[in-house]
Formats: sequence, structure tokens, C-alpha cells
Amino acid sequence: MKKKGKEINIARIVWVSCIFLLLITILIMVMDYKINYQYKVENKLYFYECDGNICTTQTKTANKNLLSIYDCYYDECPTYKSTINDDYVLLEKNEECILYNYKTGDKISNQYDNYIFINNDYIIVTKNNLDGIIDLKNNLIVNLEYDKIGYYKDEYLLGYNTNSIIAKKDDTYGIINYKDGSLVEEFKYKESDIQTLLDLIEKG
Repeated sequence: MKKKGKEINIARIVWVSCIFLLLITILIMVMDYKINYQYKVENKLYFYECDGNICTTQTKTANKNLLSIYDCYYDECPTYKSTINDDYVLLEKNEECILYNYKTGDKISNQYDNYIFINNDYIIVTKNNLDGIIDLKNNLIVNLEYDKIGYYKDEYLLGYNTNSIIAKKDDTYGIINYKDGSLVEEFKYKESDIQTLLDLIEKG
């Protein structure tokens, strides 16, 4: 009978110890919540229409036309960098470049260093000094393998039509289809031949 009593006592000790450990765990979780979350304020970036332009603020304003809200949760909000297309802006945060539709409130991508619209559906993206192309759903259409996609004059994008665009790879130029990445014109042209490619693009 003594042995049975000892077994019961050990079982009680184990049970009490488990309850004690559970209470300590709950206490730690409550303390962690109070320290890390309860006293933090959710941050939001508000996009307003201001006399035909865009303005941003982290304070809600009643007398302005609200376009969208970028929810930063408990993190620091990005800063407005520039407008790059009718409905799209670039936001910047910790060297991260975010493509954001300020009218619908949709974040398109934060994976790339830069974004340049070809048209309303396809975007040239840059990562580690290499160019590729994505669509508005952030699907990678053309791999990041080109030194440059598009031809620029006075910072304006040239050298494209409804399907194709000039691209540069390994110091030679050619033409690719920006809707599927297929080769249109072989990469055999030099800088001095750019006008030839521009003429080909113009002819479609």
C-alpha cells in the first residue's frame, strides 16, 4: 500500500508542476502582449486627392477626398517617392521600393529596385542592375537577364510597340516580345545600329 501512495503523490506532483508551468507560460504570453502590442499604435498612410494631385499623410483628414489607405500595421510606414503612372506610385521603406496602386489600395510588388511602365499592363522591373518584365499581378513575364530593356532618350522610354521592345544583353541590342519574352530580333546590333532597331519597332 505504501508503494501505491507514493505513486499517487508523484502523480500529484507532476500534475501540479504541469499546471504551474502552464500558468507561467500564460503569464509570459500576457506580459509579451502588453510589452509588444498593447501600447503600440497601428500606422496607416492615407492617400488624398489635393487639387488634382496626390498628397499623403499619416493622419486622417476629414475635408479631403480619400483615395486609399496603406496599412502599415505596427511597423513604420513607407514614404511617398514618386508617381510613375496614372494610378501608381512608388513608395520607399528601408531601401525597399514598393509599387502601389493608390486608387484601389493594392500593393503590386516590393520585390524590385525600380519599376517603369511600358503600358497599362506590363512593367519593366530592375533587380541587381538586371531588367525583366512583370504584369500587374506581379507575374514575372520576362526573366531578369537583360542589361537594359527599352531605349531611353532624355529619360523617356522609347523603342517599343504594342508587342515588342528593344533590349540590351552582353553589349548587343535586339528585340524581344514583352508579352511572353520570346526573341523577335537577334541580339547582334551595336549602339550605332539603334536607329535600325527603332525603325523596325516602328514598322511593327
